[in-house]
Amino acid sequence: MNVLKFNSRQCERTREQMDAYISNELLVETTAEVVKHLEGCEACRYELESRMRVRNALQRAVARETPPEGLREAVHERLRNTQRRPFWAFRAPTWSLALAGIAMVLIVAAVGLRWARFERANRMVTNVLTLGVSDHLHCAIRGHNYPEVANPPDVLRKKLGAQYATLLPVVEKKLPGFQVLEAHICSVPGSPREYVHFIARGQGTILSVILTKRDGETLPTGRLLVAKTFANVNFYEKQLRGMSVAGFQVGGYFGFVVSSLGRKEMGQLAERLAPALSTALNTGQAAARLYPLAVVAALVNLNNLVESGAELAPCPK
Repeated sequence: MNVLKFNSRQCERTREQMDAYISNELLVETTAEVVKHLEGCEACRYELESRMRVRNALQRAVARETPPEGLREAVHERLRNTQRRPFWAFRAPTWSLALAGIAMVLIVAAVGLRWARFERANRMVTNVLTLGVSDHLHCAIRGHNYPEVANPPDVLRKKLGAQYATLLPVVEKKLPGFQVLEAHICSVPGSPREYVHFIARGQGTILSVILTKRDGETLPTGRLLVAKTFANVNFYEKQLRGMSVAGFQVGGYFGFVVSSLGRKEMGQLAERLAPALSTALNTGQAAARLYPLAVVAALVNLNNLVESGAELAPCPK
């Protein structure tokens, strides 16, 4: 292609018409003039490519995200201020910078909104899993509310009551290498919340399986939040306060498996337990009777008590 030389006035006129050309708003004759100029002017072709990239980035950003409140008014105000200048004073670099600035604002706002949503969701997951860890530490570790020799199954069923007794064989079967030492309904000092607690021993550690009524609360989903999904159940895994915890939702309950073993082992045990517990709960053999969850209040209260070293009321033996 032969590159022709154009004077600055021709380039200036083409660039003034360039945005209308991109939007296909020019007359046929004017469009032909712009095309002819672009064919021979490398500088204007580069300017056209630059504007197209900026416009495409802006359109993609707008299509994916909802702009923050007040952004529309801010953009309109900026454009009004710019348009107060005479038409002849417009230059292509000004429009490029304006569009690039708008695109950058939208992109930064979109990233910020996504990050804020992720942070809120991650805090909720951490708070809920901390609830299970706190229950394990309070009752099984610090309280040592289990015998050295396992209680007979009939004793454990009596402690669980008719509503939860049928969960005992499920836990026993799905914890290979562990012996269930204790099972009872445990309470939280200073809170109306109660939870079903199975305490097992095996692989050199004490392990808790805990069910607590979630009272309508739901763990958030997301690729960065959910560790894995198995049998239509989402699993959440974390290391908290020196313990590994795997959490899940079954029916109207949050479930937790907690011990000093690694996250991988906890995740595998949770995968075995959750579907079986869900089936048992859904049959109505373990009807709900626990008090509401009150996650945040219970966490704050219990954490304050634990950190202060206060004596906590023991769980029933």
